[in-house]
Amino acid sequence: MKRLRGLALLTVLAALSAPCFARGPANQVPPPGPATAPGPAATPSGPSKVCLDVQTGDKLMEQFADRLRETIAASGAMSLASPADSCNLQLHVPGNLLRFQTAGGVMVSTVVIVTSASGRYLSTSITACQANDLKPCAVRAVAAAKLALLVGTDEGS
Repeated sequence: MKRLRGLALLTVLAALSAPCFARGPANQVPPPGPATAPGPAATPSGPSKVCLDVQTGDKLMEQFADRLRETIAASGAMSLASPADSCNLQLHVPGNLLRFQTAGGVMVSTVVIVTSASGRYLSTSITACQANDLKPCAVRAVAAAKLALLVGTDEGS
């Protein structure tokens, strides 16, 4: 019985201390060093400009492109570039959407490739969602684009 209490006490102590270790120090100070120049994500002129390249005229693809446009506009970090603007990022939606039947209805597989303005690969979003609700796929694609902005879109890195 004593052994069982000792084991239970060790288990409780491990459980109580685990969140402390996982969280890390409360006040982390960045190491001293030269400040880095802000990248395209921190443009003083506003949100980063995004060009959207959709490769087909399929009705479902057009609906997905519309969801992407709405999500980009609502993101705050990005905006759609006008034809006269240059782009910080390009979102490519290649080919047709793959449709497949499930017990819950028709699902759609989406692919969005994120590249820099010069075409350098930065990220990809490959997701699936209900054909009648493409918003979650658009949200994931814009999240991949935001991550690409954080990592940096400059050609030197």
